[in-house]
Amino acid sequence: MNKLGHTSLGRFAAVTLPAAVVSAGMGYAMLSGMVGAVISSTDGFTLSTNLTADALKMRTGATEVGAANNNQGTIYAQTEGSVANGLNVVTPRVEVLPGLSLNLGITSADTSINLGDVALNAASLNTPSGASMANVTLGQSQADAGFDSTGRGYVADGFALQASQTAGQSGEQVLNNLSAQAYAVQLSSLSLDNLSIRLNP
Repeated sequence: MNKLGHTSLGRFAAVTLPAAVVSAGMGYAMLSGMVGAVISSTDGFTLSTNLTADALKMRTGATEVGAANNNQGTIYAQTEGSVANGLNVVTPRVEVLPGLSLNLGITSADTSINLGDVALNAASLNTPSGASMANVTLGQSQADAGFDSTGRGYVADGFALQASQTAGQSGEQVLNNLSAQAYAVQLSSLSLDNLSIRLNP
């Protein structure tokens, strides 16, 4: 598989469009060959994939949207050892010139995308085709689940869900047909067999 940073610059020319269309974080990560990537938008974007992970934990969270100090409650999820089967991201539509509105579609048909550790801030997270999790603990505190106390929306004694890995077993947490209305996704790695970035007028 090709690392994103090892592919020619011309293939990713669409990422250099105005920062309002796609986050500068993702563009910089892709073009500079960094291992990780960040996809973010204060207006939210849609993300869909099939995801397996070794471990998963969720809590309530928060993120800023629009103007500074305009807070939005979120579902904050972290996974470890994540692998995605396909990836589809659709960014919000942005008026780049009077009378011209665009958004980006970012897709990959790769059936085994190694994402490593993932942090997701989303307004909603759904798995209409089902989900299966192993070693689930419901209702423990966010502190006991091991969340970073400096994270936005962290409440030490707040509700958390945790699903952990059984010794010697990987990919036990399965989220089929995962669909999220997301504000930010942080990936510890991103390596794709194929990638399509397209403009949607």
